Amino acid sequence: MVFQLFSQKQVKIEWQTATEQNTAGFQLYRSLTPEGEFELITPDIIASEGSAVSGGSYSFVDSQVVAGETYYYLLEEIEYDSTTHQYMADIISRQVPLLEWWAIVMVAIALLVGMGLVVTGLREGDMA
Repeated sequence: MVFQLFSQKQVKIEWQTATEQNTAGFQLYRSLTPEGEFELITPDIIASEGSAVSGGSYSFVDSQVVAGETYYYLLEEIEYDSTTHQYMADIISRQVPLLEWWAIVMVAIALLVGMGLVVTGLREGDMA
């Protein structure tokens, strides 16, 4: 079995609403700076699941990211009459890790086992 230290990098953005009056859906924008130029990343509108008396839970996976970069996400609400609301006060930031946590643990374990084998080999060599 072959393990990859580097996996497909992605960022999952999740949000919830309390109520959604006249909400048709949502779009997400991404930037490399919190005040920078935000570009649309959702290919289609994320359809509303809530109503005037209840909200909804949403998520979007951004797989067009680079390890080690920090990204800033801006949520835009689109109403049925095409009015939009961008939530600038609620910009979401996410840093994409360089390595997965399990890869770091596996490398550390391999180093410890390797050092143990070297020490054991040296001791056996002294006995010969």
